[in-house]
Amino acid sequence: MSDKRSALDALSAAEKAAVLDELLAARPDLRQPAEAYAAQLLSGADRSAVAGDVADALQGLGVEELNTRAGYRPGRGYVHPAEAADEILDEVLQPFLDDLQRRAGLGMRSAAVELATGILLGLYNCRHGNSETLLEYCPDYAAERASGVVSDCARLGIELPAVELLDLMPEWSALLH
Repeated sequence: MSDKRSALDALSAAEKAAVLDELLAARPDLRQPAEAYAAQLLSGADRSAVAGDVADALQGLGVEELNTRAGYRPGRGYVHPAEAADEILDEVLQPFLDDLQRRAGLGMRSAAVELATGILLGLYNCRHGNSETLLEYCPDYAAERASGVVSDCARLGIELPAVELLDLMPEWSALLH
């Protein structure tokens, strides 16, 4: 048995991507199975996992995050804590929205529906801003962003499961009509 670690296991995500690019360039016959595996990865989305990830990401931001973003900022002027909180929360939510756009753009409608549903459920779980988190500075954040997700879905041609969402998110029934 060897004590040597695998070089592949030690690579960063960017380095693994470079290895895959080089491997596919050297072995074009591997492109089709790699493409099939990539499509399989992207076509799956677990709404419960996404909802948990969204809620954890948004609720995991403590008020200390404002220390470097709120108050007087040279070249920008005074930044209200609510404005800074809103910006930070948006930065955390953006990767989920980018993923939704990406999957919809690839025509993976069912995965996009599950992802959008998960994002909405995660936002719904954050609708009551918890104290000591950035959400307390933005009491309408979750509802406002959920409205944006619903609009994005309409624009992208993603049909949300409205009846199911009405059952899961009764306080936001007006948002879903």
